[in-house]
Formats: sequence, structure tokens, C-alpha cells
Amino acid sequence: MRGAIVLLLLAAQSGEATAAAPGSSREPIREPLREPLGASSPALASLSPLELAARGEFLAQQEETAPETAPKKAPGGKKALLLSLLLPGLGEFTLGAKGRATGFFVAEGLIWTHYAWFQVAGSKRRDNYIEQAQAHAGVGVSEASDDYWKTVGQYMTSQGTGPDAYEETLRREARDTYPDDPAAQDAFVAERLPSGDEAWSWSSTDARDSYKDTRESSRRAYDKSKYSFAAAIVNRILSAIDTQIVHNKLSRAEAQSTRPGDSIPGRPLLLLADTAPDGSGRLYLTRSF
Repeated sequence: MRGAIVLLLLAAQSGEATAAAPGSSREPIREPLREPLGASSPALASLSPLELAARGEFLAQQEETAPETAPKKAPGGKKALLLSLLLPGLGEFTLGAKGRATGFFVAEGLIWTHYAWFQVAGSKRRDNYIEQAQAHAGVGVSEASDDYWKTVGQYMTSQGTGPDAYEETLRREARDTYPDDPAAQDAFVAERLPSGDEAWSWSSTDARDSYKDTRESSRRAYDKSKYSFAAAIVNRILSAIDTQIVHNKLSRAEAQSTRPGDSIPGRPLLLLADTAPDGSGRLYLTRSF
């Protein structure tokens, strides 16, 4: 809502009333001020600063009656929330908070860089310990279950007797499972004992220990890569919360900018004065609100 406070002070040098005296070159503000004048109009050029100010206030009041453009609404909070869950920072970006969005974009990039780094490291170390088993234990396969590669590192040989032979462990389990059935025991061992290219026999204890260390390093790398999934979930939760904070700030700012009675920006307090040859003066004070 716009109004104007106008103070018009007329004073005479001799103490007489300052209404336009006969012969004075200055006349009071008249109705022609309401007539539309172009920027190059001769009538506009002949107006005093005081009259120009009065005309400007009149035109401003006319502009108030023109329909106002609807204020731009803040983007939807639900849409921004869903975008943040899809890609952290995307919700902030749609709300215009590009600086905050950049932080979440960078964090998301680092998370998946961490995942890729340890996946590649785990894969390379896996290839390494398989090559060690092929070179020092006579393994003839490159693709097998993780349980198989674990067993290769636990025993010096796959066949034979003694505590370092995998076959001995299988026969002990078979006797515990079928104590009174030797045929069943043999079938149990034959079904589980590696043979052919899967059989192994380590050339030395040091070679087996090196294999076990490399395999453990590969396992740790794969485990570290899994932390990225937890970090990605946390990043999405934080981005969703931050998106709602940004949306609430925008909503409050929008409500304040459209609140009735707020001052209209760009119309400051205006004070103008002019004098006439007879010594009279006029002071014009206007404030839009």
C-alpha cells in the first residue's frame, strides 16, 4: 500500500501570505499537472522543481492502480527433496543455492571416487595373489570361489596326509560324519577334494605367507569400498535436510516481500525547494510508503 506525506510550506519575506501575488512570476500548482506530458514537452520544461515533484507523485499514485505482477514463488520443497535424494546437491541447485549445491556435488564425487579407487585396488591385488598361487603352488585355474582361494592359503598341499594337507582335514570330517561307513567316507572326500588344475602344492612356506598377505590386502580394499555406500546414504540425508532449510528460508523471504504495509523499494524521502523573484519560497517534502 502506498501513500505520501506531503508538506508544503509557503513563506513570504515580508511576513505576508505567500499566495500568488499580482505580478508574481510563480503560480500555484494547477490542474494541468494532471495532463500527460512527454519528456520533450515544452510544458514539462517550464515546470519548477517543486511542480515536477508534485507531478511525479501524482504519476506514482496512478501507477499504484495498475495490476501488479504476481511475486515469484519459491520452488516446491517436495520436488527439491526428491532431487536431493536422487543426487545430493541437485535440490539446492534448483532452489538457487548454488554454493551449497557445489559442496554436496563435490562430496558425492569424492564418495564414488573412493569406491572406485578401492574396487580397482582390490581387483589388482586379487590378480596378484592368483598369479602367486599359479607360480608357486601349481594352481591351474584363474576363476574360482573365494572359499577355494582361502583354502589354498590355509594348507601347504591339497592332497596327502599330515596337518598341512587339505585331504587329511576332509578325511577327519568324513569320519566324524560317517563313523561306521568307510564307503561313505571315501565318497565324502572325493566330492570335496580339489583335483586336476585345482590341486596345489606350495613350493615354500614363505611363498604361501606372501600369498596370504596379498589376499588379505585385497579383502581389506574391497571392504573399504563398501563404506562408500554408507557415506552416500548419509550425504543424501544431509542434502535432503539442507534442502528443506533453504526452502524454508526462501518461503519466509517471499512472505516478507509480499506482506501488506511493507515499504516499496526505490522511493526514498524527497525534499525540494524553490524561490520566486518576490522572495517567497516553497518547500515540498514527500515520502512514499
